Amino acid sequence: MLCGLLCLCAAAAWAQEQGAEQGGLIELYEKVARQAALESERSGERERRFQASADEGARMLKQVQDDTARLERQKADLKGQFDGNEDRLAELATQLDRRIGDLGELFGVFRQTADDVQTLLFDSLITLEHPERRAEAAALAESAEVPTIPQMRALWRLLMQEIAHSGQVSRFPAEIIEPAGGTYSAQAVRVGLFNVVADGKYLNYLPESNQLVELPRQPAAAARRSAEALGAAEPEQVVDFALDPSRGALLGLLVQSPSLIERIQQGRLVGYFILAITAIGLILVAERGLRLAAINRRIKRQLEDLDQVNDDNPVGRILSTYREHARLDDLELISRHLESVVIADVAEVRKGLPAIRVLAAVAPLMGLLGTVTGMIGTFQAITLFGAGDPKLMAGGISQALVTTVLGLSAAIPLLLSHSFLSSRSTHLSKVIGEQAAGLMAQKAEALARSRQSAAGSA
Repeated sequence: MLCGLLCLCAAAAWAQEQGAEQGGLIELYEKVARQAALESERSGERERRFQASADEGARMLKQVQDDTARLERQKADLKGQFDGNEDRLAELATQLDRRIGDLGELFGVFRQTADDVQTLLFDSLITLEHPERRAEAAALAESAEVPTIPQMRALWRLLMQEIAHSGQVSRFPAEIIEPAGGTYSAQAVRVGLFNVVADGKYLNYLPESNQLVELPRQPAAAARRSAEALGAAEPEQVVDFALDPSRGALLGLLVQSPSLIERIQQGRLVGYFILAITAIGLILVAERGLRLAAINRRIKRQLEDLDQVNDDNPVGRILSTYREHARLDDLELISRHLESVVIADVAEVRKGLPAIRVLAAVAPLMGLLGTVTGMIGTFQAITLFGAGDPKLMAGGISQALVTTVLGLSAAIPLLLSHSFLSSRSTHLSKVIGEQAAGLMAQKAEALARSRQSAAGSA
């Protein structure tokens, strides 16, 4: 009985488990069914969207095809129109060339003349007074059309204006640039197409900026005085003027050419030594010249009055020495006294001449030294930089030439001065010697007569 009860309980539990399992399967089935239905709905929605996109793509493709066909037709129409225009242009160009005829040659001549006039007016001094001419000439030169009669007249007027003003002397106010960079206002005077002056100074014209600039180095004083006279001249007054016919080229070269001081500076240290030698030599020449002239005047004055003896000249000292020892009867002793005076005075007369001769000989040697030094510097520049740029060799060559010139310039006047002073000193020495010899002869005659008288008395 107990076993039956246990079997009954087990059967009941198994039945309960089977019922629970059947309930879970039903729920799973319903869930899968709902999910399948949802997925089917989504797939249908995607199919509908895809179909709509396909329809839209087909519509756009058809529209693009229609547009392409339309543009192809438009392209064909435009190409036909372009070809027709090309033919029409060729026909019109031929017709234009046929109708222009000689006007084409006229256009070429006009353009060439306008270009020449533009270049002419750009560098012309008349543009200082009429700066508007540049724009007008540029417009005529840049014109790409057949010239009109007013344009031809304008070109003719510019040429006539240039011709008319080129023969005039005109005065006009202008802003002038100083060499230091400052500016000032002045009345400028234009002499034709050649020069412009203001306040007695020559001016340089800068075409790029249409301005006037003072020359850093002005010409000679005579030319500046002529410029001042021109600036102060009244209308219709005729004055002399130093004209530069090259339209400023010569004045430009004047600025580049070195002055005397700059030339001397090119000689460098050797040149300064040569100048020092020259100065010392000229001082000696001047001193010796004045000294010999004074001695010559005093000797002449003494020779004119031998009774009045002055010790400020050689002849006076010889006379004084002679009269001091005239009572002696020994000619040898008197001769020695006079000889000492003559030697001292002759040495005084010839004093300084050897130094002048030495300086005259040293000066060209110093010039030769400068020449060799300059050529050494030139060859060093050639070794370092080559011979392609002459400016690199100009310093050494300038030194060589300038020192040579300075040496010769010093030697020539010193040699001539030495020759002149030597002749003067020789003449004075001769006079001194003749006077001493004459006094000795006079004393010898006196002694001879006295001896003859003494012998006759005996």
